[in-house]
Amino acid sequence: MESSRVQASQFSWQRFTTSLIYENLPPVFASPIAALLIERSFVRAWNVCQHRGLMVLSTRYNPLLFILFSWLVIYPASWLVTLGMVTVVLSDASTLGGIDPLQMVCAYAFLFCRRLIISVKYGYFTDTEYAAISGPAPDWHFDKTAKKLIARGWSDPKNFPGLMEAELEEADRLSGSKLTLPQSKTDGPNLKERVKDILDQAYSRKVPAWHNLLVVGSVLFILFALVVSKYESGAAVVGTTPEMIAVNLGTYLAILSGMGIMGFGLMCAFDFERRRNANVVLDERLMDKAVNNADKNAFDRSDPHGLGAWMDARKVIRSFGRRYLYRVQSYTSILLCFSFLCVAFLNFLAWTQTSHHLSTIIVLVSTIIVIAFIGSFAMYRAIQLQQQSYAVRSNMLNHLLELEIDGAVNSAGHLGTGFDTTGIKNILRQLDENVNFEEIVYKPTSILGYRADNGMIGSVLGVLVTGMLLAVQGFVDTGIAYALNGWSAY
Repeated sequence: MESSRVQASQFSWQRFTTSLIYENLPPVFASPIAALLIERSFVRAWNVCQHRGLMVLSTRYNPLLFILFSWLVIYPASWLVTLGMVTVVLSDASTLGGIDPLQMVCAYAFLFCRRLIISVKYGYFTDTEYAAISGPAPDWHFDKTAKKLIARGWSDPKNFPGLMEAELEEADRLSGSKLTLPQSKTDGPNLKERVKDILDQAYSRKVPAWHNLLVVGSVLFILFALVVSKYESGAAVVGTTPEMIAVNLGTYLAILSGMGIMGFGLMCAFDFERRRNANVVLDERLMDKAVNNADKNAFDRSDPHGLGAWMDARKVIRSFGRRYLYRVQSYTSILLCFSFLCVAFLNFLAWTQTSHHLSTIIVLVSTIIVIAFIGSFAMYRAIQLQQQSYAVRSNMLNHLLELEIDGAVNSAGHLGTGFDTTGIKNILRQLDENVNFEEIVYKPTSILGYRADNGMIGSVLGVLVTGMLLAVQGFVDTGIAYALNGWSAY
């Protein structure tokens, strides 16, 4: 059991690296060749290209609408962004008509960050899932791909038949098959039905409509800031030569790809919130039977069987969608690291006196502001999830204190209660130790490798603000000024 548990949550750097190669090479032209070299089989390479979208052609693997969308939108956009980046690297600055090549580099970072997130997804695939990608349909097909996507399948798992059931079965296996064990002395629904009821409540919630509005608005804000700053300084918004057009359009499309990483940030916050809601519902059902005898789904905290069933349910719920949780934590960390990278690049321009256009600074600053907002929201939800572990420990300790006080009062008054609470108190102490180790020490909710505690948002924002103030100091000390055409002058 222990080996299977490790296998289920293990991250494969080999799969991540392979996926990163596939994602970053231009589709149709280069990535299929890489697939052929890596897979060492034409059949396997063909299957990989169809399943990963490297060169979709067959309706046996993907719907016709997706194939058309790939060839009409996704592939041309990817080619244009790559062309813009290659143009910046290989062309002489004089052929760019005053366009800052650093803008293309900043914009390409959006696309690279998105591809990095996608590669992380494949890193958390199981052996069976990863092997199926190189196999023919229908062993792996479009619907299975959709189920693995955070923004599709996991955003509304109840709308994808079999997803909730599969994750519940996996969670039960990871927790030691608690749901399949015979239940002794149980009233009302069995443990599996209770757990399913809690998960249904938490995962029935739909993604808020304002998420999409915020994602689109944030990316358009960055793009609008770039275009306006270029226009006001007289720089070419589109261009007149092929090189200028390729770089400008590639820059705009790369920034628009930032909708993906912004959307991932909000989906991470949404998943943290759902998980917290599931834990809140479970913890609220741990009560004395005398308090609410009518609730058949409640767990009696005055009975050892009730406490044991509650802990078993907690282990299953905490393990539900574990690989999705690891991905969500990784995505949030990548998003925040991207903002750190923008701050570092801003300081690089400030302190090294590298020639740049004013619009490049505006892109960096607007990106930092947007990511700081979305990242803070995701961290806030992660902190709420972690705080729930503290809350349940507090409730158990308060109940334990009540039992100790009642026992002391009864002992002092020589009153016989007819009920020995020593066993219950011992179980509560052990449950407290278990929650402390499992959820706070061993496997806490973490961002950037650190436990999501109250000071995390302040620490991250402190780094960003300090970095931006340091950049301002650099601009002041180096005596930078901007000409009417927007270019820096030292």
